[in-house]
This record gives sequence, structure tokens and C-alpha cells, in this order.
Amino acid sequence: MLLLGVSCARRVGNRLAESSRTDDLVERRRKVDAARCNFDGSAAAPGDLSAEVGESWRRCANLVSVGRPAPLDLEDADSRWSASPIRMAAQDVVDDLALLATSEDYVAAVTDGSGRIAWSAAGRSMSRLAERANFVRGADWNEAAAGTNAPGLALLTGRPAAVFAAEHWCDGMQDWVCYAAPVRARTGRVLGVVDLSAPWRRASPLALATVVAMSRLVEQRLLAGPWERPDLRLNVLGHPRVELGGRPVRISQRQLEILTILAVRGEASLEELHDHLYGERPVSGGTLKAEISHLRQLLGGAIESRPYRLALTVDADIVDALAALKRGDAEGALRLCGGQLLPGSESPFIIELRNHFDVSLRTALLGHGQPDQLLRFAELYPFDIEVIERADSLTGPDDPLRGDLAARLAHAYR
Repeated sequence: MLLLGVSCARRVGNRLAESSRTDDLVERRRKVDAARCNFDGSAAAPGDLSAEVGESWRRCANLVSVGRPAPLDLEDADSRWSASPIRMAAQDVVDDLALLATSEDYVAAVTDGSGRIAWSAAGRSMSRLAERANFVRGADWNEAAAGTNAPGLALLTGRPAAVFAAEHWCDGMQDWVCYAAPVRARTGRVLGVVDLSAPWRRASPLALATVVAMSRLVEQRLLAGPWERPDLRLNVLGHPRVELGGRPVRISQRQLEILTILAVRGEASLEELHDHLYGERPVSGGTLKAEISHLRQLLGGAIESRPYRLALTVDADIVDALAALKRGDAEGALRLCGGQLLPGSESPFIIELRNHFDVSLRTALLGHGQPDQLLRFAELYPFDIEVIERADSLTGPDDPLRGDLAARLAHAYR
């Protein structure tokens, strides 16, 4: 088993500083600067760039301004790190990384699965540089937010990445060298990235070896304990119920709506989520962020942002019921349907989804349903006369369901 203790971290730091060959690095910097000057936004990557960096540049050309700093949002910074499986499984590894950064004047960071820095540590001079570059807790270093960078590439490719000097897309990072390696859960999902960064003159392959070693050690710790986020069970057809890892979670109506939207859509920006929840009602974005923040805490940090999405496996009855209807399985959808979708909700998205599901299930049953299925639907919608009459038309005079049908028709006609 790989062990990287405090003394080893110090030795690695010393070797990183000693191993840099200034002349070679200056020549490398010259070539990268020339490649950047010659890049026209669409051509193949210049020969002095790796294919990954060249591809990243092409993606960033029409997406990210070179003068744009990484977006910074300190909201929930503490709760994100507190709920991180990386922290829970391998705090000692993080401590070693912090010691290396502070004693050898590097900046070290751990991101979450969306690319947002959840933890960082730095030496004295690198701390000042990191603050100017927004390479700090709460900053989003996903490629789409911050351009070509090592954590962003590691998240995107699932492989270790090194980005040197002007290989960084944004101006604020072009005097840096950054090394990053992804940390994977046992399922293969990337939980975050371990990063080590310094001024470009201190570039060394040993830094990449260091972050790879640390990420693998974290993965070993994750395998050894119950650190991964549990599954989420969401029942919203009928009596609402939310379970996290088999245990019930008490949440509000608005939080149920947020979970339902994310479960059905997969992801949503803040603006989209606001529209889906409130429509044209004058509700501030801060109110919505507060709801999400509380919900994130209840779920152990398992809501990622930009865009918002659930960072765990979700089993939702509405999603399963819609899938059943799509494949023509009305019985499967009916079996999941314990009632209307969040009937008290005034969310535009929920209202539209509720109507869509009700009409789809009703149409399928009227077209191909059996009498007992139609009656089960009528239990949920007792005043739908057409459904009851359809069931009545499918039963013979001696059918045992006749009495039940007669009673339901009499009730519906009142």
C-alpha cells in the first residue's frame, strides 16, 4: 500500500524545487507562447502542445474570455468540504498535501466533482498569487468556467493532467504550472481532483507523480470504508417520501419540488430552476439559493452546481413511471402511481409534469387498459366518469366488478 507521510512530502517538495532546469523551462515557455500566438481558434493544435491542451483551446475559443477570472462563490464552502467523501476518507492525506504546500511554497487544492475548490492550502507567496487568480475555496475551475487548466482537464478526461504556463487559457494563470489527478469512487464516478500548483519555473514531472500518488491513496481509503454518498429514493406520486441511504429525510414542499425537477431533468441552471419553481412570481434568487443550501446540507452535500445536479444515484417513482409509459407499460406506471404528483404544488414545472403524466396514463388505460386497471385509476380520480364507463363497458353482467362499478358511477354522477 502506498504511504506518503509528512517527511516524504517534504522530500518530494525539495526534489521538485531542485529538479527544475531553468534553460529547458525557458525554452519550453518560448514554444508555448509561440503556439499561443499562432493559435487561430479552429486549426489543429500546434506541434508543441499536447493533443488534450489543443482540444481544450478549441473548446474554449468561443466559450471563455481569456481575461475572465474563475467564478467565485463562497456560499456553502464549509458544508461542501465537510460533506466531501475525500475529507472523510483521507484527512491524513490532505494534511500531508497541506504540509507540502505550506512548507515548500506551493498551492494545493481539492475540488468537488463539479470542479469547485472545496479545500486549499498554500505557502506565503503562493497564497497571495492564488488570491489574485481566484485559485481559492469556492472558485469554479471547471473548464467551461475557467478555461484550460489542470483540474478542469482532469475532471473532463478522467486522467491526470499537467498545464504549463501559457497553456492555461486565461491570462491570470499563464505564469503558473498546475498538476491535477482525479479521485474516483468505487463506481468509477469522479468525486473530485487533487491539484498541486506553482510558478512555471518550478515545473517538474515529480509534481504530477505526487498528485497521482495522493489521489490513488485517497481512492484506496475510499474503498476501505463506507465513504461514498448513499442512494436517494424519491416518492412523489401520492404521499411524498424521501429516503437517503434507506433512512427517511424530512424536507419541505419546495425542496421536494427542487428534487423532482433535478431528478426528471438531470440538471438545471439557477435561472432555469427559478423559472421552473416560481414562474413569474417575484421571488429573489437569494431565496432559492437558501433553499438549495439547506437541501444540500440535508443530503450531505450531494448537490453540485453550475448547473445544479444531484451527485448521487436517484430512484424516483415519477421518473420510473414516465419510463414505463414510454415503453408502453401502463401496468408498470399504474403500479407506481399512489396518487397525483405533488398535488399541492404551484410550481409551473410540477403542474405541467403532473398534467402530462395524468393525461398519458389515462390515455393509455382508456385505449388498452383492463377493467381492474381502470378501477385502480378511478380510485385515484373518482370523478372521472369516462374511465369508469369504459371499465363498465368491458365487464359482463356476471362480472364481480359490476357492483363496485355501479357504486363508483353513482358517486361520480353526484
